[in-house]
Amino acid sequence: MLTLFNFGPAWGLPDPSPFCLKVDAYLRATGLAFRVESGMQNLRRAPKGKLPYLRDGDEVIADSAFIIGYLKARYGDPLDAHLSDRERAVSHAFIKMLDENLYWCVVHARWIDAAGWREARQQFFGALPMPLRLLLPALARRGVARSLHHHGLGRHGAAEIAVIAGRDLQSLSDLLGAQAYFFGDRMSTLDVVAFAFLAECIETPVGGGLGERARSFANLVDFVGRLRTRLYGSA
Repeated sequence: MLTLFNFGPAWGLPDPSPFCLKVDAYLRATGLAFRVESGMQNLRRAPKGKLPYLRDGDEVIADSAFIIGYLKARYGDPLDAHLSDRERAVSHAFIKMLDENLYWCVVHARWIDAAGWREARQQFFGALPMPLRLLLPALARRGVARSLHHHGLGRHGAAEIAVIAGRDLQSLSDLLGAQAYFFGDRMSTLDVVAFAFLAECIETPVGGGLGERARSFANLVDFVGRLRTRLYGSA
Protein backbone atom coordinates (compact mmCIF):
# COMPACT_ATOMS: atom_id res chain seq x y z
CA MET A 1 0.00 0.00 0.00
CA LEU A 2 1.28 3.45 -0.92
CA THR A 3 1.53 5.87 2.01
CA LEU A 4 1.57 9.63 1.49
CA PHE A 5 3.07 11.70 4.29
CA ASN A 6 1.75 15.26 4.41
CA PHE A 7 0.75 18.09 6.77
CA GLY A 8 -3.00 17.38 6.88
CA PRO A 9 -6.23 19.26 6.14
CA ALA A 10 -6.50 23.05 6.31
CA TRP A 11 -9.08 25.56 5.06
CA GLY A 12 -11.26 22.76 3.73
CA LEU A 13 -8.49 21.33 1.50
CA PRO A 14 -6.66 18.04 2.09
CA ASP A 15 -3.44 20.00 2.67
CA PRO A 16 -2.29 23.65 2.75
CA SER A 17 0.80 22.77 0.73
CA PRO A 18 0.25 22.73 -3.04
CA PHE A 19 3.03 20.15 -3.32
CA CYS A 20 1.29 17.77 -0.92
CA LEU A 21 -2.06 18.48 -2.54
CA LYS A 22 -0.79 17.79 -6.06
CA VAL A 23 0.48 14.32 -5.07
CA ASP A 24 -2.80 13.56 -3.32
CA ALA A 25 -4.71 14.72 -6.42
CA TYR A 26 -2.42 12.74 -8.74
CA LEU A 27 -2.96 9.53 -6.77
CA ARG A 28 -6.72 10.05 -6.89
CA ALA A 29 -6.70 10.89 -10.61
CA THR A 30 -4.78 7.71 -11.46
CA GLY A 31 -6.89 5.51 -9.19
CA LEU A 32 -3.92 4.22 -7.21
CA ALA A 33 -4.82 2.93 -3.74
CA PHE A 34 -3.08 4.87 -1.00
CA ARG A 35 -3.31 5.93 2.60
CA VAL A 36 -2.34 9.21 4.22
CA GLU A 37 -0.36 9.91 7.37
CA SER A 38 -0.63 13.55 8.39
CA GLY A 39 1.13 15.70 10.93
CA MET A 40 4.00 18.11 11.54
CA GLN A 41 6.02 15.21 12.99
CA ASN A 42 6.46 14.00 9.41
CA LEU A 43 8.88 16.88 8.79
CA ARG A 44 11.36 15.39 11.25
CA ARG A 45 11.24 12.06 9.41
CA ALA A 46 11.22 13.43 5.87
CA PRO A 47 14.32 12.37 3.90
CA LYS A 48 14.86 15.89 2.56
CA GLY A 49 13.32 17.79 5.46
CA LYS A 50 10.27 18.75 3.41
CA LEU A 51 6.84 17.32 2.69
CA PRO A 52 5.44 15.42 0.96
CA TYR A 53 7.19 12.09 0.78
CA LEU A 54 5.86 8.71 -0.26
CA ARG A 55 6.50 5.19 0.96
CA ASP A 56 5.97 2.24 -1.36
CA GLY A 57 7.05 -0.90 0.45
CA ASP A 58 10.75 -0.42 1.14
CA GLU A 59 10.99 2.53 -1.27
CA VAL A 60 10.84 6.07 0.14
CA ILE A 61 10.56 8.90 -2.37
CA ALA A 62 10.82 12.59 -1.44
CA ASP A 63 9.78 15.67 -3.46
CA SER A 64 6.49 15.88 -5.33
CA ALA A 65 8.09 15.89 -8.79
CA PHE A 66 10.17 12.79 -8.02
CA ILE A 67 7.14 11.11 -6.44
CA ILE A 68 5.04 11.60 -9.57
CA GLY A 69 7.95 10.52 -11.75
CA TYR A 70 8.35 7.38 -9.67
CA LEU A 71 4.66 6.58 -9.85
CA LYS A 72 4.68 6.96 -13.63
CA ALA A 73 7.70 4.70 -14.01
CA ARG A 74 6.43 2.09 -11.54
CA TYR A 75 2.68 2.01 -12.27
CA GLY A 76 2.33 3.47 -15.75
CA ASP A 77 1.32 6.89 -17.04
CA PRO A 78 -2.45 6.89 -17.61
CA LEU A 79 -2.77 10.68 -17.46
CA ASP A 80 -0.19 11.65 -20.08
CA ALA A 81 -0.04 8.68 -22.44
CA HIS A 82 -2.28 10.49 -24.92
CA LEU A 83 -0.19 13.68 -25.05
CA SER A 84 2.00 14.62 -28.01
CA ASP A 85 5.66 15.49 -27.51
CA ARG A 86 4.78 19.16 -27.86
CA GLU A 87 2.02 18.90 -25.25
CA ARG A 88 4.41 17.13 -22.88
CA ALA A 89 6.87 20.01 -23.31
CA VAL A 90 4.15 22.58 -22.62
CA SER A 91 3.04 20.58 -19.59
CA HIS A 92 6.58 20.47 -18.21
CA ALA A 93 7.06 24.23 -18.67
CA PHE A 94 3.77 25.12 -16.98
CA ILE A 95 4.37 22.74 -14.09
CA LYS A 96 7.76 24.37 -13.51
CA MET A 97 6.09 27.79 -13.60
CA LEU A 98 3.72 26.63 -10.87
CA ASP A 99 6.41 24.93 -8.80
CA GLU A 100 9.04 27.62 -9.02
CA ASN A 101 7.14 30.87 -9.48
CA LEU A 102 3.48 30.90 -8.49
CA TYR A 103 4.31 28.87 -5.38
CA TRP A 104 6.46 31.68 -4.02
CA CYS A 105 3.69 34.17 -4.72
CA VAL A 106 1.39 32.01 -2.57
CA VAL A 107 4.05 31.90 0.15
CA HIS A 108 4.34 35.69 0.12
CA ALA A 109 0.56 36.09 0.19
CA ARG A 110 0.28 33.84 3.25
CA TRP A 111 3.35 34.66 5.28
CA ILE A 112 4.34 38.24 4.46
CA ASP A 113 1.15 40.08 3.48
CA ALA A 114 -0.44 41.29 6.71
CA ALA A 115 -3.97 40.07 6.00
CA GLY A 116 -2.78 36.71 4.72
CA TRP A 117 -0.47 36.29 7.70
CA ARG A 118 -3.32 36.81 10.19
CA GLU A 119 -5.16 33.87 8.62
CA ALA A 120 -2.06 31.69 8.26
CA ARG A 121 -0.86 32.34 11.80
CA GLN A 122 -4.18 31.25 13.23
CA GLN A 123 -4.40 28.20 10.97
CA PHE A 124 -0.83 26.99 11.50
CA PHE A 125 -0.12 28.08 15.06
CA GLY A 126 -3.45 28.84 16.73
CA ALA A 127 -3.67 25.49 18.53
CA LEU A 128 -0.22 25.73 20.11
CA PRO A 129 0.04 26.23 23.87
CA MET A 130 1.46 29.40 25.32
CA PRO A 131 4.21 30.63 25.09
CA LEU A 132 4.91 28.69 21.87
CA ARG A 133 1.91 30.38 20.25
CA LEU A 134 3.70 33.71 20.67
CA LEU A 135 7.27 32.66 19.91
CA LEU A 136 7.10 30.18 17.03
CA PRO A 137 5.05 32.23 14.53
CA ALA A 138 7.53 35.12 14.55
CA LEU A 139 10.49 32.77 14.17
CA ALA A 140 8.85 30.85 11.36
CA ARG A 141 7.82 34.03 9.56
CA ARG A 142 11.37 35.40 9.67
CA GLY A 143 12.63 32.13 8.21
CA VAL A 144 10.12 32.30 5.38
CA ALA A 145 11.04 35.92 4.69
CA ARG A 146 14.70 34.90 4.38
CA SER A 147 13.78 32.10 1.97
CA LEU A 148 11.77 34.52 -0.16
CA HIS A 149 14.69 36.95 -0.23
CA HIS A 150 17.17 34.26 -1.21
CA HIS A 151 14.82 33.01 -3.92
CA GLY A 152 14.54 36.54 -5.30
CA LEU A 153 10.79 37.09 -5.18
CA GLY A 154 11.07 38.64 -1.73
CA ARG A 155 13.23 41.42 -3.13
CA HIS A 156 10.21 42.79 -5.01
CA GLY A 157 7.47 45.01 -3.63
CA ALA A 158 3.92 43.81 -3.09
CA ALA A 159 2.65 45.49 -6.27
CA GLU A 160 5.39 43.86 -8.33
CA ILE A 161 4.65 40.43 -6.86
CA ALA A 162 0.99 40.94 -7.76
CA VAL A 163 2.05 41.54 -11.37
CA ILE A 164 4.17 38.36 -11.37
CA ALA A 165 1.32 36.24 -9.99
CA GLY A 166 -1.17 37.84 -12.37
CA ARG A 167 0.93 36.90 -15.39
CA ASP A 168 1.04 33.27 -14.27
CA LEU A 169 -2.71 33.18 -13.72
CA GLN A 170 -3.35 34.85 -17.08
CA SER A 171 -1.15 32.28 -18.81
CA LEU A 172 -3.06 29.41 -17.17
CA SER A 173 -6.38 30.98 -18.14
CA ASP A 174 -5.25 31.50 -21.73
CA LEU A 175 -4.00 27.92 -22.08
CA LEU A 176 -7.19 26.48 -20.61
CA GLY A 177 -9.56 28.67 -22.59
CA ALA A 178 -13.03 27.10 -22.87
CA GLN A 179 -11.74 23.53 -22.63
CA ALA A 180 -12.59 21.21 -19.76
CA TYR A 181 -8.90 20.40 -19.28
CA PHE A 182 -5.67 22.00 -20.42
CA PHE A 183 -5.21 19.65 -23.38
CA GLY A 184 -8.83 19.06 -24.32
CA ASP A 185 -11.37 16.67 -22.87
CA ARG A 186 -8.95 14.33 -21.06
CA MET A 187 -7.21 15.00 -17.77
CA SER A 188 -3.42 15.18 -17.66
CA THR A 189 -0.75 15.63 -15.01
CA LEU A 190 -0.80 19.37 -15.66
CA ASP A 191 -4.47 19.43 -14.68
CA VAL A 192 -3.92 17.87 -11.27
CA VAL A 193 -0.87 20.05 -10.59
CA ALA A 194 -2.67 23.22 -11.68
CA PHE A 195 -5.67 22.23 -9.56
CA ALA A 196 -3.45 21.99 -6.48
CA PHE A 197 -1.94 25.45 -6.93
CA LEU A 198 -5.13 27.15 -8.07
CA ALA A 199 -7.17 25.66 -5.22
CA GLU A 200 -4.66 27.12 -2.76
CA CYS A 201 -5.22 30.53 -4.38
CA ILE A 202 -8.98 30.35 -4.90
CA GLU A 203 -10.23 28.36 -1.90
CA THR A 204 -7.97 29.61 0.92
CA PRO A 205 -7.73 33.09 2.45
CA VAL A 206 -4.46 34.19 0.86
CA GLY A 207 -3.54 37.86 1.08
CA GLY A 208 -2.00 40.37 -1.27
CA GLY A 209 -5.03 40.33 -3.56
CA LEU A 210 -3.95 36.93 -4.90
CA GLY A 211 -7.25 35.25 -4.11
CA GLU A 212 -9.26 38.03 -5.69
CA ARG A 213 -7.09 37.97 -8.80
CA ALA A 214 -7.35 34.19 -9.15
CA ARG A 215 -11.13 34.29 -8.68
CA SER A 216 -11.41 36.93 -11.40
CA PHE A 217 -10.71 34.21 -14.01
CA ALA A 218 -14.05 32.47 -14.39
CA ASN A 219 -12.59 29.55 -16.33
CA LEU A 220 -10.02 28.87 -13.60
CA VAL A 221 -12.68 28.96 -10.90
CA ASP A 222 -14.83 26.55 -12.91
CA PHE A 223 -11.79 24.35 -13.51
CA VAL A 224 -11.04 24.07 -9.78
CA GLY A 225 -14.66 23.18 -9.09
CA ARG A 226 -14.63 20.58 -11.87
CA LEU A 227 -11.48 18.89 -10.57
CA ARG A 228 -12.66 19.10 -6.97
CA THR A 229 -15.88 17.31 -7.88
CA ARG A 230 -14.14 14.68 -9.97
CA LEU A 231 -11.36 13.92 -7.49
CA TYR A 232 -13.00 14.60 -4.15
CA GLY A 233 -16.71 14.38 -4.82
CA SER A 234 -17.57 17.98 -3.88
CA ALA A 235 -17.18 21.41 -5.42
